[in-house]
Amino acid sequence: MRLQRSKKAQTLIMMLLVASICMTVMGFIVYRVSTSTLTEEAQDAYKVSLLRTQDRVESYFKQMDQAVLQFEKLPALDTFSKLNGQDQKLDLVTLRDTIVRMYSSIDDVDNVALYSVGDKKLIGTSQQVTAAQEEYTEVIAKFESLRTEKAFFTIPVNQSPTSIYIRKLPIFQEEKTAYLLFHINQRFFDHILGTYDNVKGNYFILDQDGSLMQNRGKLTMEQLLEGLSTYHQDESSLTSSDLFITQLKASYNGWVFGFAIPKDDFFTKMNRIRNLAFLLAGLLLAAAAVGAILTTNRLWKGWSEIVKLVNDTSSTTELKDAEQHPGERDEFSAIYEKMHQIKESRDELKEQLNEWRPEVRDLFIRNMLRKGLRSQEDWSRLEQYHIQVCLDAYSCFCIEIDQYKSMKDLYTDVDLYYFRYGISKVIKEVIEEHGAGVVTEHGEGRFLALFSLEEPSIVEAQRQFHHNAEIMRDFIKQYFPFTVSIGMSLVRKDYAYLGIASEEAEEALKHKLVAGANEVIPFEAYRREPEAGSLDAEPLPVSFRELENDIIYAIQAWDVELAYAYADRLNMLQGIKTLNYHWLHNKLTEMILSIYWTVNKTKRHASTELFMNKLAQLATLEDWIACLKSDVIAPLIESLQLTHTEHMQRVAQQTLAYIEAHNEEDPRLEDLCKIANVPASIIRQALKEVHEATYSDLVLISRIDKAQNWLKQTEMNIEEIASRLQYSNAQNFSRIFKKVVGIPPGQYRKEMKNEQNDYS
Repeated sequence: MRLQRSKKAQTLIMMLLVASICMTVMGFIVYRVSTSTLTEEAQDAYKVSLLRTQDRVESYFKQMDQAVLQFEKLPALDTFSKLNGQDQKLDLVTLRDTIVRMYSSIDDVDNVALYSVGDKKLIGTSQQVTAAQEEYTEVIAKFESLRTEKAFFTIPVNQSPTSIYIRKLPIFQEEKTAYLLFHINQRFFDHILGTYDNVKGNYFILDQDGSLMQNRGKLTMEQLLEGLSTYHQDESSLTSSDLFITQLKASYNGWVFGFAIPKDDFFTKMNRIRNLAFLLAGLLLAAAAVGAILTTNRLWKGWSEIVKLVNDTSSTTELKDAEQHPGERDEFSAIYEKMHQIKESRDELKEQLNEWRPEVRDLFIRNMLRKGLRSQEDWSRLEQYHIQVCLDAYSCFCIEIDQYKSMKDLYTDVDLYYFRYGISKVIKEVIEEHGAGVVTEHGEGRFLALFSLEEPSIVEAQRQFHHNAEIMRDFIKQYFPFTVSIGMSLVRKDYAYLGIASEEAEEALKHKLVAGANEVIPFEAYRREPEAGSLDAEPLPVSFRELENDIIYAIQAWDVELAYAYADRLNMLQGIKTLNYHWLHNKLTEMILSIYWTVNKTKRHASTELFMNKLAQLATLEDWIACLKSDVIAPLIESLQLTHTEHMQRVAQQTLAYIEAHNEEDPRLEDLCKIANVPASIIRQALKEVHEATYSDLVLISRIDKAQNWLKQTEMNIEEIASRLQYSNAQNFSRIFKKVVGIPPGQYRKEMKNEQNDYS
């Protein structure tokens, strides 16, 4: 016993130790990976923003360079260059007007000035520039000392900081006779860097010397300079000691664009998440330790039995022993019995599912061949039942055993079963050998098959389908004591029209009367009118069978606009002069009546004779389309919706009546389904549509309504009411009553009695 307890203690201690170490290491690794990933992503994100800023600046200066090139082409400037600044021979008015136009065409430029190297004078757009000519001596001297073609400076002019962009003229000559000066307003830097009042960091620009030229943000100049100094000392690091800094390489004019933000602000949320994660890990670890200590002993008692059950080593004798000694049973014995029952139920359900699966799969195949594949759900169920199809071309086969009725007198039911089984195997082998598809029984001695090929050519696919059908026929004739006839549909690609293809295969088989038995009968050979997808020289742009199928699908889906769109496809027949009017009239009449009767099978048109008279008077395709929309599509959808609404209301009313009659018991939804013979999904849908509530909501409301009546009309105490309404205790009932009504049941009874006394 002591050894067993020691093992328990050791197991618990090791478990807690491993859990604490794992959680700590995992938290640290997640934090490191998250911060590293966040830093790299932030670097990339800010670099993208800085690149856009850099591109804007470069585009701006290229715009000024373009203006300088245009300015250089002026004849007046050429004369100015040749005369070396002799004002009396220079047209200053022309130059000044050009400079003014240049100034007005470039954003964020206060003024533009032309500086003559010969006589060292300024010609500016502003009189203040000309008057303050001496203030520019320092910047011009600095520019000349750089021996470059252009430069950017920020200097004090008239005791105020001024940003100046200088360009030598002429550009493409060695001898320079003039400088062009652009005074850039501080708004330029506001536009490219922004004010960023809601950003905790700073966007900044370093000039070609590495000095801080401009910055915008909430960091002070001293904080930013200190961080940049630390960053430049160790450029291998992504961050400085206090700031997260990212910057681009120097641009073509030597400027460096960057962004800086305090690390505390940058990692605030990450640090909070880290601290919260460690706190939660600690709390969970403590809770796990306490729970493990409290429950280890009880879990240990039942562990061996649970292991036996999981490993399928349990025996029925243990259950009998538990029944013989009920006083020794604990909660683990009850759990064991329950799990044993669940396991047995699961095994039985698996066996039933294995038995039902082929039938369910076969039912899906028949439904697929009748309705086609239109929704994503249909294609998903194909994968669920492991049904493979090729998307290039398909055809449906209807295979019928010739003289099957007379065979019943010659062979037993067992023989006929094996005959049918053998034929289905032959069909399946031929399909799987040359393509993909399925086969299912479709009546006595008849089979329906879907055959698909990876063949994009309709003509070649039709030839292969016919050849494979002949292989099936010849094999069955050789190895079975009977023959078969095979009807073959048109070759199609759209699986939405599988139902039409199946009908075509069955219709083709009807021509066995003419073609004879033991034949492959293609629907194409007996088709009377051209349709889309056929091999005729001039097929119709509209297939009436497919159009009818599409409209029926849209009506059954209650999609008016889709049905109208399908109906409008009849306009494609407009202008085909080879169509016979009587043939087209008959086809349209047949299609409209077929749609009406297919959707509304249990009813017929209120006045078929009047409806037919109306169809006979339609003279244009527009009239037919309008009639199809107004007299067929719209009424049928409205009728389907009304029928659905009435059905939902009946189900909801029946559900409410059942709940009202059984609210003192346990009104289970499963019991209602059996009584009403309605699936649970339909009941839930009806309650949602009619009452916008769930089944449990209505049970609760019904019980609270009954409780209110008892509180008003009887002296029944709250404990008895709670017990009769299937609540575990009075406290639980009072809590739910207050949540629904707003006041406790005792207060509700008191208020109701006061009201009755007031009325009396």
